[in-house]
Amino acid sequence: MKWIRYDVHTTTKDAEMVGEILTELGIAGYEISDHVPLSPKEEKQMYTDIPADLGPDDGLSTLTFYTEAEQDGTPAFYSTGSSLRDERMETASLFWQPEKLIEQIQSRIQEMQAFCPVSMPEISYCIQDDSMWKDKWKENFKPFYVADDILIKPTWEEVPQNAKKEDIIIEIDPGSAFGTGSHETTKLCLLNVRKYITPETTILDAGCGSGILAIAALLCGAKSAFCLDIDPAAVDATIENAQKNHIESSRIQAVHANILEDSEDVQKKCNGTFDIAVANILADVIIPLADHIGDFMKPDGVFISSGILAEKADDVEQALVKNQFSIMEKVTMGDWVSFVAKKKSTL
Repeated sequence: MKWIRYDVHTTTKDAEMVGEILTELGIAGYEISDHVPLSPKEEKQMYTDIPADLGPDDGLSTLTFYTEAEQDGTPAFYSTGSSLRDERMETASLFWQPEKLIEQIQSRIQEMQAFCPVSMPEISYCIQDDSMWKDKWKENFKPFYVADDILIKPTWEEVPQNAKKEDIIIEIDPGSAFGTGSHETTKLCLLNVRKYITPETTILDAGCGSGILAIAALLCGAKSAFCLDIDPAAVDATIENAQKNHIESSRIQAVHANILEDSEDVQKKCNGTFDIAVANILADVIIPLADHIGDFMKPDGVFISSGILAEKADDVEQALVKNQFSIMEKVTMGDWVSFVAKKKSTL
């Protein structure tokens, strides 16, 4: 598909006002690119396996939006869908000639200059094919070791020459699901899970993403894994990645479900309890999850949680203790914390 990409180059100071002008003109969405540090709230929302490197703030901003090239005589504006500050509107402008649209933007800014100091931005555009950028992120995802003998390899890459014959190689294609294994939180989970695996271990992965934790556990010798995610794309990705790693379908199951909102339905689907439960999410999800996860675990079962920023660790620990878990390990890597907790047996 052909797209027209517009880049509106302005200053950080003027970016908000320029964005309002774009909205007035019916542009359905735009992305702001700058070096302004993210707020703590934004950092949590931007949690990904590839942390952003913003660099020093240079006072410049670029607003980017796309229009689809003319099809059937009907142009349209599209949101980039890639920024926390991505503004979405219901209306759509009918401009589809780039020069005309740029004239309209510049004309509106000139009108605004009579009332407030806003600089005239430089506006550029180019025609792109989506094949140029839809898989661009893959360039940053290379094979890497998460442990001395566990190698994570994207499906489109070759096994590196330094790989050892005895290595456990996990083929992964995140697709639209989350999780490559490169982030500290995923590494913490993988390393902790491995310590407790036996040939009879059954695992519950609450928030499976791409399925990497469950797949790693199965390749390390666990008996079976039951995976949950609130995103249907994650469920599909988990099953597809399991197939890529030649895991028998009888050993892994993935379902679309929300354990916090409908734990009874989830209990029916999983049909039993588990030796290990793992959740690599965020502290604000793990805290309420601690109220429910014990219902899915065998007596003395192990709950491994990660995705916890250090400043939230005490809150998570209190939630675990309140729900009759004893803390076995607290492991830190960078700014992140992982807990290994055992469910206390009830008499």
